[in-house]
This record gives sequence, C-alpha cells and structure tokens, in this order.
Amino acid sequence: MAVIVELSLPPESFPLGTMLTADTELHIEFERIVPVGGEVVPIFWAWDGDLDAFERRVRDDTNVQQFVAIDQVEDRRLYLLNWDIPSGAFLEGLTITEGIIRSAHGYGNENWEFELLFPSQDQLTKFHNISRENEIQYTLGKMHSLSEAGASELETIVTNKQREAIVLAFQRGYFKTPRQVTLSELAAELDITQQSLSDRIRHGVEAIVEHVLFGTSES
Repeated sequence: MAVIVELSLPPESFPLGTMLTADTELHIEFERIVPVGGEVVPIFWAWDGDLDAFERRVRDDTNVQQFVAIDQVEDRRLYLLNWDIPSGAFLEGLTITEGIIRSAHGYGNENWEFELLFPSQDQLTKFHNISRENEIQYTLGKMHSLSEAGASELETIVTNKQREAIVLAFQRGYFKTPRQVTLSELAAELDITQQSLSDRIRHGVEAIVEHVLFGTSES
C-alpha cells in the first residue's frame, strides 16, 4: 500500500534547495515532482526577494541544465528547472525508490518541509537506508497510508450530505451514459427534494474538481 510521509530536511542535506534559497529572502514551493527514468525536472513557484538576481544566480550554477520562467501570477513566478542530480543526493534516493514529492517548501536557511509519497512501506524503508548510507539527515514527521490521506482530504472538501449524494449517484449509475437512474428516483431514496439533491451533487462535484485542479475548495 502506498505511504505518505512528512519530513523536515536541513539545507545542507538538500543541495538543490540550498542552491535555490542561498542568500535570499525567497520562498520556494515545489509543484508535485515525479522522478522518471532517473531524471527529476522540478517545477516550482518563487516569490518575495529579487527574482531577477535569483534567476541570474541559478543560471550560473554548473548543475543547472535548463532553467525557464514559464508563468507569473502577481509577484509569484513559476519556473521549470532541469538539474543534474549529484550522486548520493536526496533526490537520487527518491528516483531509486520511485518516490514522489507531493509538496515541498523552502525559505532562506530554514529547513525544507516535504510531503513524500512512496509506492509501499518497503520502498520507504529502502529510501531511509539509502539516506542513512549517504549521511543525509532528516526529521520524520507524520506517516499514513494513501487511502487514509484520501479519506481525510475528502472530509475537508465536501460535506457529509454532498458525499452521500455523490456516492449514491455513482452507485446507481447516474453518471453513466445513458443514465441508469433519474434525479427524481435518487431524491426519493434520500427523502429530499429533487432540487436539494441537484444542489448537493453540483456543489460537491464542483468542490472536488476545484480541489483536484487548483488545490482549493469551499464546500
């Protein structure tokens, strides 16, 4: 079963992070990173501080193969970075164990905060052993299964009534083509009006889509 862990990593154990936040007041926040074929191509947001000076410094780093600003929203810039991973680095351990960075945030000389996803407990153990062999120090935080995380997230995205309506609609084939049940029939099962059921399904689905696509929702 897939495992999600939170960990805190000091700058000296994360060369890429040190390079990004060295001598700056910048905040760096990674988008989800999936190592593929031994390569890691981070996409991240940067804000605060002198972004132009930051760009010049990053481009001067010998490990940087490609660095492109791909978007800007107000004072935040989105970058793509192709970086040559040094042997024994934190990210190398992730590529070997097929780990995924779900989120990461770094600021100045403070520790980097990560949320990582591993395919299994065995892969997490392997990652820990690789890190220990390479003398990479980190502090492990919360750990839980992906299914537990998904259930917990869903509770914050939709209300219980919205969840009940969406689950029933799915089970009865309301979302199939052609539909296998009418809205009126579903409303009768829940003993509510058709309009109330329609509102619950619409608002619930809207909240889930907003969370998946944009990372925010209001149920």
